[in-house]
Amino acid sequence: MEPILPIPMVNHASYLQLIGIFHSNWSAIDLYTDFAIYQFLHVTQQQAHLITSGMMFGRKARLLDDLIRHSDDPRKPKLLESFNKIRAAKRDIITHSYVGSDAISVWYLERNTAGPFKAEIHSYSAERLQEHIQGIANAATDFYNALGVERAELDAFANAALSLNRKSSTSPGRPVESK
Repeated sequence: MEPILPIPMVNHASYLQLIGIFHSNWSAIDLYTDFAIYQFLHVTQQQAHLITSGMMFGRKARLLDDLIRHSDDPRKPKLLESFNKIRAAKRDIITHSYVGSDAISVWYLERNTAGPFKAEIHSYSAERLQEHIQGIANAATDFYNALGVERAELDAFANAALSLNRKSSTSPGRPVESK
């Protein structure tokens, strides 16, 4: 008789829940980052969406870090402290790597995106992964709190992207035929 092996960690509901928490927090972090860029650039909400919509997170992070550092905003220390924790979270490892696991650990095979090819494995026990993802959630909350923004302001900012759909460079209908 063949032994019954425990299922791989990535097939456990607890792992899938953690990954959901991870991605949910990163969606919020993207919103907070774009909103902060909007605030620090002093542009319209629509302009901020046009600026940030095609940017990878790393570029947005560098831009926002420079904007905060060169500002005289009284929130600067708290914003930088929480944002630096976010930047140190190595989002791309979990988001873009190949994933594998056994019953007690998960690993991510990261391949670099620039320079000479390099691949590296990042391994986490269930406890360490949970701590890492909780740290990201805490940093996201700290960044949100440091921004001092109301939920309604974030919702209005996010919804401003939809107004760009209504602005068209083409005619809304067929041209009228002359007789």
